[in-house]
Amino acid sequence: MMVVGIVDADLLASGTRHPNLALLKIAGFLHDNGVNFELIFQPDADLRKYGVVYMSRVFTFSPEPDFYTQASPDIQARFRKGGTGYYATLTGKAFREAREADMAALENDTFLMTLENKRGGIRKHGIDMARQMPFYGLYDAFVAHRLAMGDKPARMAAYKDFSMGFLTRRCVRHCPFCVNRLENGVVPYSKLEWFHDPSRPHVRLWDDNFLAAPYEIWKPALQMLIDRRISVSFQQGLDERMLAESPHGEEMAEMLSRARLHGDVIFAFDNWKDRDTIERALLVWRKYNPTRSTKFYLFTGFRQQPEKRDAFWRDVWELFARIKVLMKYGCLGYVMRHEDYHSAPLPNIYTQVARWVNQPAFYKKQSFFQYCYRNQSLWEERNLPHLHRPTLKTFDEFMADVDAGFYKTTARMTQPLRTVLDMLAMFPERRDELLDMFNTRMPPAIKTARWMPGFFVPARNARAMAARYRRRVFLTSAATLYRRRLSFAKHRAMPRLFPHLVAILHICAPASLVCQLIRRPRR
Repeated sequence: MMVVGIVDADLLASGTRHPNLALLKIAGFLHDNGVNFELIFQPDADLRKYGVVYMSRVFTFSPEPDFYTQASPDIQARFRKGGTGYYATLTGKAFREAREADMAALENDTFLMTLENKRGGIRKHGIDMARQMPFYGLYDAFVAHRLAMGDKPARMAAYKDFSMGFLTRRCVRHCPFCVNRLENGVVPYSKLEWFHDPSRPHVRLWDDNFLAAPYEIWKPALQMLIDRRISVSFQQGLDERMLAESPHGEEMAEMLSRARLHGDVIFAFDNWKDRDTIERALLVWRKYNPTRSTKFYLFTGFRQQPEKRDAFWRDVWELFARIKVLMKYGCLGYVMRHEDYHSAPLPNIYTQVARWVNQPAFYKKQSFFQYCYRNQSLWEERNLPHLHRPTLKTFDEFMADVDAGFYKTTARMTQPLRTVLDMLAMFPERRDELLDMFNTRMPPAIKTARWMPGFFVPARNARAMAARYRRRVFLTSAATLYRRRLSFAKHRAMPRLFPHLVAILHICAPASLVCQLIRRPRR
């Protein structure tokens, strides 16, 4: 019996942590029809046993696997290739033709057309990509292999814990770097039950621009997710600008505040020219979601060329400016580099900024320069422990070490710090501006008054947050007072603190308990 091969080129190139949805649906269609199939994930796989092989590539930087490029013409003829990775960087008519052919390829595939469609709709034969239920067991052998190799189960969560699909397709923004740049409107695509596996705890939606759909599309879909208590993530990100531009922006934010959103809520801030709209939208978002972890994709590095220093400077400046806006509202960033960044005059600056921003533990606590210097001090701790150097230094202290020749005679300078110096050397006339960018850090930049209780917070949220705050203050204060056995008469600070303490505590604790805790004598 013929076996069908399935190849995820991005997986073989270690370019993704997510299953390929098109391949999952092909596997589901073959499973419905009792056709044997296998995911080919070993680089040295023997292809002779496969009658047909479906290979998908999402990213243009993922190479085709060697077992395909080095195969005989007879073996290569068995492959059916598709995915955005084969045409995303094309332009003009070539892109349009490749896009249209790719979107229709599977539903017109000659082999799949010989099999019956068992998922309803008007098609009797061939796969209906909108209705087809994915076969989520496709990657099980790969997951078992990676776990046996020592990978942590959390790394495999996308393959084990999520259903995947689209509720809507297309977009309205026409971004020049996006594969949806030719689309003019958002349309409904699948129903949740067509791809939702109830045994999996979460749903991952890949909708291109869910909030840009007409009101009669996005609202019932979002209300359905709320009513069914579905744990959902919008992996492509939501369009934050719609909260400011749509007449239903506040309703969107309020409904999202009631949804079971898994992990960070992801938006996108791809263009600096949208900053005013983004800030207006953030005020709406924080009105209903004052404490929810929020992340923004930060697209950068597009159309970079080695000789265009001014365009490079503008791109880097805008990246840091967007980061500063996000910090002001307590939001995380996630830098997404277009492959053109490799052609920039100093491409490593994009790499280092991405490593800083994309790791919240660094982004929340350190400036970019502090992150770069901490990378240096970690190297020194491992290789020169006898020096007992400080873990962080200011830029002036670092430059004093440079001038003293420390990095020529005693230690080597790590790449992040070299990149900082290279950037300063490339733009000496912008030194002060660069140092201001490099030293921006999250804590001083946050304007908490914009979304803490009392600032555009609905009554329901405000009451709940205030109650949590009072309980936290009460428990912390009461435990501290009890532990120290303080007496009001003996503790000098208490006359100043007493009125404020009682004002906070009387709401959430009996007066007798408060007085007992405060007046308990020291033994």
